[in-house]
Amino acid sequence: MADDPKHQRKPHEFGLLTNGHVRSNFFTQHPCKQTEFDKIYLYSKPQKQALRKRIVKSGHCQPGRTVLSLFPALNWLPKYEWKENIMSDIVAGFTVAIMHIPQGMAYALLGGVPPIVGIYMAFFPVLLYVLMGTSRHVSMGTFAVVCMMASKSVLTYSVSEPPVSVSPCKNLTELNSTDLAVILASKNSTDYTPVQVATAVCFVVGVWQVLLGVCRLGVLSVLLSDTLVSGFTTGAAVHVLTSQVKNLLGVKVPRYSGPLKVIYTYMDVFQNIGQSNPVAIGISAVSISVLCLYNEVLKPIIGKWLPVPLPIELLTVIAGTLVSMFLNLTVNHNVTVVGEVPTGLPEPVAPPFALIPKLLVDGLVIAIVAFSVNMSMASIFARKLNYSVDANQELLASGASNILGSFFSCLPFSASLSRSLIQQTVGGKTQLASVVSCLLLLLVLLLIGPFFEPLPNSVLASIVVVALKGMFLQVKDLPVAWRQSPFDGMIWLTTFLAVVLLDIDYGLGLGVALSLVCVLIMGQRPKVCLLGQVPNTEIFLDISRYQAASEIPGIRIVQVAGGLHFANKDHVRRKVNRLVGDISVKETVGTIVKNSEAYEEAEITRKANCDSAALMVENNQVSCVILDMMSVCFVDPSAIKTLIAMYKDFKSRGLLFCLADCSATVYERMLHCDFFEDFPDSQLFPSVHDAALYALQLEKS
Repeated sequence: MADDPKHQRKPHEFGLLTNGHVRSNFFTQHPCKQTEFDKIYLYSKPQKQALRKRIVKSGHCQPGRTVLSLFPALNWLPKYEWKENIMSDIVAGFTVAIMHIPQGMAYALLGGVPPIVGIYMAFFPVLLYVLMGTSRHVSMGTFAVVCMMASKSVLTYSVSEPPVSVSPCKNLTELNSTDLAVILASKNSTDYTPVQVATAVCFVVGVWQVLLGVCRLGVLSVLLSDTLVSGFTTGAAVHVLTSQVKNLLGVKVPRYSGPLKVIYTYMDVFQNIGQSNPVAIGISAVSISVLCLYNEVLKPIIGKWLPVPLPIELLTVIAGTLVSMFLNLTVNHNVTVVGEVPTGLPEPVAPPFALIPKLLVDGLVIAIVAFSVNMSMASIFARKLNYSVDANQELLASGASNILGSFFSCLPFSASLSRSLIQQTVGGKTQLASVVSCLLLLLVLLLIGPFFEPLPNSVLASIVVVALKGMFLQVKDLPVAWRQSPFDGMIWLTTFLAVVLLDIDYGLGLGVALSLVCVLIMGQRPKVCLLGQVPNTEIFLDISRYQAASEIPGIRIVQVAGGLHFANKDHVRRKVNRLVGDISVKETVGTIVKNSEAYEEAEITRKANCDSAALMVENNQVSCVILDMMSVCFVDPSAIKTLIAMYKDFKSRGLLFCLADCSATVYERMLHCDFFEDFPDSQLFPSVHDAALYALQLEKS
């Protein structure tokens, strides 16, 4: 290398360090080839660690570090600043506990289980999440969409039972056809109560999340884009509202499952509207009015004077309970109420494992949705407050917590947007706020629970409906998404309609599938454009967008932006050939630019012929095609074979074919696929400028 004078040149002699400045002698500079560039800057491919060493290294387990990674609380708890943070966490925990009571009871009804299960969900799994979770501010527990998704399995595999507060039916004629079919079908198999099925769903969800976490598949959350989640949750809100209509109106309607169940439910509601309970309607109207009046009018005013939010939902629940208790609404007006609320903690009972094979698909869908909600909320707070969360550890934490909860009568749990925002807003610093919340909920479970037995279901339904406002307002995302990208708009609308008309799981699957198809379509059509040079610089721009750029006479510079793979290789080749044109030249090309004056004349010609991508510069034929690979992020073996075919095709037509500005990963892939056995490495350049300089000097000589 030292014996070769050209390898002793300094980098600026190759024109590599000019940064776009004017060059005084464009045609006398030495073009730097890729091989020269690699020698000058000491290129070497990074060595990957041998598979055997990686396996051996992974086998050296350090128990202490493993325990600390599985239980992050052991890291931050000893460093906890008690004086600065404990009061803030106590206030936040107390506030969130108050929210847990009405939300837990209301959302438990969405899952088809007794209201007390919602309190269990805010206690048992949350305690373990405090030790294993990496987010400091999310409030785990009931979440409307997850509970609604779990209700599908609960209603499908459990025995249909009347509410506790309603006397059992005396004969089968009092049942509607749907409930009768469910009961008769269940009698032919093992009978499961709704709580048993709920625990089985919770167990399956937990196992899936643990498996995904062990396999380091936290990246699965990227399958659910913000647009898809918006459309999905808006559609799920329609299902949640539909499920609460019967409680709002006090009317009995059959339960449906499968496609079009929303439409069938509303058809039955309108048919049976005459049988609605006026007292239940009145309770719903008053509850919704009070909640909306406070949230929309009074909350912004009162919030300026109160250090913590006013627990309007809990006050509504207490008021509804007292009114029902003193007026005896169950007996006097046939109002459906919560019914028996057991005191104390439930005994640990294993879920029915025989039911697990039937729940694998539903459990996987719920696991991914719940995890995506958790990570979305955790990421928001982590970015806002400058700390990090571990997606795989969040999977392990959620999975282990769900498995624990499945032994204590729980549905799958998830993060709540409203509770998490409140927990952070009122000053919560760490997950100790959740511990405080659990202690207060323990008091409810041990002592206060029976107080809520006379609570009308219409009050809980009103809380759910008012809480859906934020989800329904996501409809505004549709025009924004459509304006920004038609693909995103189509994903939002398709996911929403599929969730509403088909079902929640079908809609989610269709939305994910459509998202992947859109990604495939966009990846199959990479941008291919013709570049021109800004005169007297090394800047090359798309001539269809930048009028100051002009083609170098005799040279076609084509840029490809995106990945090159088997699905788009033929498309790229057609586009390149179209831009180059169907040109057949002799080995000796005619008129070639001899000096910079002719080059400047070409600028005038280009402006006069910029339409149709200026495929031919007037009075000049193409002698060289340069493919700018700067924006090519990866290539596969099929694309490499296509590049070789293009090289051979251009060579047979008398054209010089050069590649420029390949990234290191693309270059190494070419080496791995023996690309340079057919393609001369002397026609690979580190920049478009060097390739153009080489072509011009070759023709000049």
